[in-house]
Amino acid sequence: MSEKQANDENQTPSQPARKWTRWLGIFLILFAVSAAWMLGVAYFGTQSGQKQRVETQQLEMESQITRQVELAQEDVENGRFNLATRRLGWVLEQQPAHPEAIALTEQITAAQAITPTPVQPTATPAPIPATPAEITDTNAELRRVEALLNAAKWEQAIVALSAFQREFPNTERPQTDQMLYDTLITYGLELLETDQVERGLFYLEQAETLGDLPQEAADYQLWGETYLQGLAFYDVNWDVAAYYFRNLCLAAPFYQSSCDLLNESLVNFGDQYSYAMDYCPAVPIYQEALTYDNVQAVREKLIDAREGCAQATPTPAAVITDTISEGE
Repeated sequence: MSEKQANDENQTPSQPARKWTRWLGIFLILFAVSAAWMLGVAYFGTQSGQKQRVETQQLEMESQITRQVELAQEDVENGRFNLATRRLGWVLEQQPAHPEAIALTEQITAAQAITPTPVQPTATPAPIPATPAEITDTNAELRRVEALLNAAKWEQAIVALSAFQREFPNTERPQTDQMLYDTLITYGLELLETDQVERGLFYLEQAETLGDLPQEAADYQLWGETYLQGLAFYDVNWDVAAYYFRNLCLAAPFYQSSCDLLNESLVNFGDQYSYAMDYCPAVPIYQEALTYDNVQAVREKLIDAREGCAQATPTPAAVITDTISEGE
């Protein structure tokens, strides 16, 4: 063999080496194509998931708005204008141009419009007589109670009426019962809109001893009780707190920021799973939270939970060992 042939032979790769290189190139090309395809699928899947989530949120909000408008219509038909106004106010916060809500609001305004009677203004309002140490004139005391009611001094009126009935149980009893019943309900409803929910419920319970509560008061009583139950579990058991606030949010989203409290409970409940690296149960919890407040922070938590759930290693099933000894 000549020296040139030997050199050519040394520089030319063997046939197996060329074949291996060709297969390696094909593999790399297929790997690149497969990776690009998977990335594309993941991207479009993410986009589709986000679109579906947005559509779900919109449908749920539309359903809630429709429900509140229907309930407001029932309230108007039954003369519960204050409750209807609260419902419609929440609806118009979500959709300021909602035609039915606007029409119902105008209907309430027209129904409550009263032509004022000209009254000569007085320089100073008539003073309310002080609480007497001893009631000697029942008519004068009843006039004093009426003055308290006209001045919206509900708590003082309740104290005065209760004292009057204790001292004169058989005097003008139907009238004082009605006055006390109305005052207890009015003051109870007023307190239920504040941070004194427990006191408000107490006054409604007192009113129930005198007669059945009107529907509006009964509704507020239920909402107040549900709200307090949710608060009892807030920061103690997020799952249970979310249960109560979910019911309240569905029934009365305008009451005591119930939907905001639901969102906070859900996020904290999902965080408990995420902190424990138990990501899969956190995914639907974060998804529900997003239906009430679609914020970036919760979206990021949901993305992290999905990724953690996808990467989770399944726990192998327990191996069943054969306890039968050999030869048996």
